Amino acid sequence: MPSSSYDTIPDIGLLYDSVPLYAARQDVAFYVEEAEQVRGPVLELGCGTGRILLPLARAGHTVVGLDSSPPMLARCRERIAAEPAAVRGRITLHQHDVRDFDLGTTYPLVIAPFRVLQHLITIKEQLAFLAAVARHLAAGGRFIFDVFNPHFAKLTGADGVEREDTPQQSLPDGRSFRRAARVTRVRWADQVSEIELIWYVAARRLVQTFDLRWYLRAELEHLLARAGFQARDVYGDFTRAPLVDGSPEQIVCAERRT
Repeated sequence: MPSSSYDTIPDIGLLYDSVPLYAARQDVAFYVEEAEQVRGPVLELGCGTGRILLPLARAGHTVVGLDSSPPMLARCRERIAAEPAAVRGRITLHQHDVRDFDLGTTYPLVIAPFRVLQHLITIKEQLAFLAAVARHLAAGGRFIFDVFNPHFAKLTGADGVEREDTPQQSLPDGRSFRRAARVTRVRWADQVSEIELIWYVAARRLVQTFDLRWYLRAELEHLLARAGFQARDVYGDFTRAPLVDGSPEQIVCAERRT
């Protein structure tokens, strides 16, 4: 993903991997099942610490992971080093910005899990990202990503109050942490929520700030069409249920238009 203020938080990769909300997400099995439908390597954009990349490699898939964050990639490399040789041999990592990269090859499946597209705020950034995806998608290949389905009652209720989303957790080195989150502002004209994640680690208060762009289905389909893609399937959750009012997710399976 584009660089975030989390790059300045010590041990952010370890902290990220210790958040129960992330471990409980149901997207891992979904992306592994999607990878089973293709022959050839998978390109994951925004691979972070390897939360999805590692299960893909353990399932026997060759995976290329790309991320812009040095500390997240460092944590990913630590986790890869603990895997058996067969798993390690299926993984390649690259540090690049998802808006501008060229790996010189194509893939039958490109994925951008867990809100990667929502960190791209402007149309220029979104189209640059999709152009990079298109350069790396093999003929007949698929591009799959997920964003949240916006709930306007929650968006309008943004009040700047810190709310704990991770109760006290222990870290392997004996420290503990907890985390809270708050929406400091919603910029309606931009369709952007300004977010703070507040990490309380030992006696320190560390604040991660970022903007999160939210999308409606029609907007996503128009954006994809402008970039030469077509949305083939749109799901409302990781069980592949249809997207309806109240669905938590928008999961888009797209193809290049021929």
